[in-house]
Amino acid sequence: MHMKKCKIVLLLLLAAAALFSCVSCRTEVVQTGILEKDYVPTVKGTLTISAYNSAGEEGKTSIRALAAAFESHYPGTKVNVDITITDQGSTANRIASGDIGDVFFFWEEDTYSYAVSNNALMNLTQYLDPLGIDIGNIYSGTMDLGRVDGNIYMVARDHTHLTLIYNRDALTSAGLTDPPKGWTWDDFKDYCEKLTIIGDDGYYEQVGAQIDFSYGPTIIPVLQGWGGKWVDTVNKKINLTSDEVIEGIGEIIGLMEKGYIIPTGATGEIASRYSRVANNTIRCVFNTCVFPEVANRAKEYESYNVDWNVADYYAYPVHAVGAGATGFGVYNRTNNPDAAAALALFFYTEEGQIAYNGQIGGSVPNVRSLALDSFWRVGGKDDTNYDAFVSYPDNDVVGKFECLMPADIASIIRNQIGSVFTLYFSGRADYRDTLAKIEQQCNEKWQVLYGG
Repeated sequence: MHMKKCKIVLLLLLAAAALFSCVSCRTEVVQTGILEKDYVPTVKGTLTISAYNSAGEEGKTSIRALAAAFESHYPGTKVNVDITITDQGSTANRIASGDIGDVFFFWEEDTYSYAVSNNALMNLTQYLDPLGIDIGNIYSGTMDLGRVDGNIYMVARDHTHLTLIYNRDALTSAGLTDPPKGWTWDDFKDYCEKLTIIGDDGYYEQVGAQIDFSYGPTIIPVLQGWGGKWVDTVNKKINLTSDEVIEGIGEIIGLMEKGYIIPTGATGEIASRYSRVANNTIRCVFNTCVFPEVANRAKEYESYNVDWNVADYYAYPVHAVGAGATGFGVYNRTNNPDAAAALALFFYTEEGQIAYNGQIGGSVPNVRSLALDSFWRVGGKDDTNYDAFVSYPDNDVVGKFECLMPADIASIIRNQIGSVFTLYFSGRADYRDTLAKIEQQCNEKWQVLYGG
């Protein structure tokens, strides 16, 4: 055979082999994850794990370290690492074509869709006990992101909840100490008042905080922070007009009206007053922050020669802190469900978390027993308050609408919740009226789709 033809044939064979490695473990049988009593999983064989590639070399290091640790823990297994998922669309397309790993990465807001609408995920709940997974050691806020109807379909790869990063020098100038552990909404309001500075021309020179309350992890805690029961998945209803929800939104808007926090969605003359401070890390004293941002945020403060630190997210009357985390699930057409379940749930073990989040660019481990370990406490300074990233874990709440209800309902709230503030500050609608309209639209949609 001609040398050129040989090369072409060889390349085709290699390409076919690469594709085969990802799809050869497919079956037409849908794996439900339902196990017989006293079932003992057989964790052996070759698997493919499809991971997200945007984390760069650091992310590749993490997933490869996890695969190596899994192979060491389960002799007789081989994990092929496929780092080609680029975005949510590519995941959906590969699921549709069947060209996805036995275990694959996806975003938490897609859990319901992949588990129910697309019937692409295997239920992992019954594998917990046989594989020795102690869910009491897992942060419930991030674990709940992967639940649908009480069952686990997505395993969070880390623990991410909101904290506040702040200009420490501004507090010192105002005669304030670092926020105490367990500080409250009232404490936060008091700090913001004392930190806000208005110039002689009426423009703000410094503002207590900038928090975007059109964002799920920040607004969901408000909806339930005064005792509101705003979503009922059993009776398929949304309630945004209860006294408790109205009180919570009213508290947020009240602080914005006083000018102590930049109004979410404000435009025109109101927004112009904040032109010197909006999106300015130094002049907005408190800003939301999650752990993976710390290193870059630290560089920004240090470029201005400004001291900084991290604080717990303040406690509402009913303490709730927004949590989120992407993760991995098992493709329910795998023909090796035992090993695939073990690989996904390996993220819920100390060994798996040390391997994955112990690399450069790692995050907060999702197992409680590693909260005080030093391997993940990097990126800041010697006195950085890393405890803020693992504080009050039992008060974490799911921070994504799509993880709490069907996507059709979640999208209505997600797309319109910001208008509660925008319409109010533009003088076009009272926030109570906007909440009532969103509630009505959600409930009408839910009734049509699901007979609520």
